Amino acid sequence: MRRSSAVLMLICFLSTAVRSHAQYKGDHIPGFTGLESGTQPPPGVYVGGLVWVYPTSTIKDNNGNGLNLPGGITSTAPILLVNVVPSFKALGGNIGASIAFPFIDNRIQFNSLDLNSGMAYTDMFAGLTLGWHLKRTDITAGYNLYMPTGSYSPNSNENSGLGMWGNEFSLGSTFYLDQKKMWNAAATFFFEFNSSKSGTDIRPGNVGTIEGGFGRTFYKKVSGPIPMIMNLGAAGYAQWKITNDSGSQIPPALLGYKDRVFGLGPEFSTYIPGPRLTFLARYEPEFGARVRSQGQTILFSVVWVTKSLVKLPSH
Repeated sequence: MRRSSAVLMLICFLSTAVRSHAQYKGDHIPGFTGLESGTQPPPGVYVGGLVWVYPTSTIKDNNGNGLNLPGGITSTAPILLVNVVPSFKALGGNIGASIAFPFIDNRIQFNSLDLNSGMAYTDMFAGLTLGWHLKRTDITAGYNLYMPTGSYSPNSNENSGLGMWGNEFSLGSTFYLDQKKMWNAAATFFFEFNSSKSGTDIRPGNVGTIEGGFGRTFYKKVSGPIPMIMNLGAAGYAQWKITNDSGSQIPPALLGYKDRVFGLGPEFSTYIPGPRLTFLARYEPEFGARVRSQGQTILFSVVWVTKSLVKLPSH
C-alpha cells in the first residue's frame, strides 16, 4: 500500500510539473506576419489596429500525444501599432521604426489551460528595420525589443506579461515570380533570446520562428492613380525552441525538451486607396505540436496610411 501511494504521488507530481512548468513561452507569438513578410511598406506613417485570437483545448507531449487536461482557453490580444518609414536611406535601404501597445486576455506562459488573467496591458515591443527593394526581390532586416510592461508574479496564473526582456533579430525576403509582380513567395526568420524571468532562476530557451507564404496579387482600377490591391494566398509558420529552458528552478525531469509547432492556412488582404486603408484576415490551424499547446491562430487587422511619403508621378 505504501509503495502504491508513493507511486501515485509521484505520478501526480510529474503531471502537475508538466502542466505548470514545462516549456516556457518566448515573446514572439507566431502568425503575426504572412504573405509578403519580407517586404517593408513604402515610405510613410502607418497606424494600425490588430486583433489576434488563439483558441486551444489541446496540449501535446513530446511524442505528439494529447495530454488529458480539462477545459480549454482562448487568448485574445488587441494591439495598437505605429510604423514609420522615412524617405531617407541607410546602407541602401529604407529605415523603419515601429512600436506596439498591446493588451491580452489569458496569456499562455507554459503548458497550462488553467489561466484567468482577464484583459490587461501586456509586454510591449518596439523595433527597427532596414528594407531594400530590388527588381524582383524585397529584403528586410530587423531588430525587436520586448519590454516586461505586463504584470508578472512567479507561480501566478493571472499574469498578463512574461516577466522578462526579449531581444529578437530577423531577416526576410519576398520574391516575385514574374516581372509584373503578380505572384509572390516570402519567408522571414526570427531569432529570439531572453533574460531570466523576474524573481526566478528560469530562463526560456532561444526561439526560432519562420513566417511567410505564397500568394497572388490582383489589381482593380479605381479613380485616381493608385488601384485597389488585393493579395490572396496561403500563409504559414513554424516555431521551435533552439535551446533548452534553463535555470535551477526547471524540474530536472523536464530538462532536455524542446517544443515546436506549425501553422498553415489562408490569408486575404485588400488596400483601398480612397481612405488609404488595408484590411487583412488570416487563419492558420496548427499541427505537429510537441510539448506545447496546439490551437488555431486567427488574425484581423486594419492599417491606415496616415501620411504617404511616396512621390506620385505628375500628370
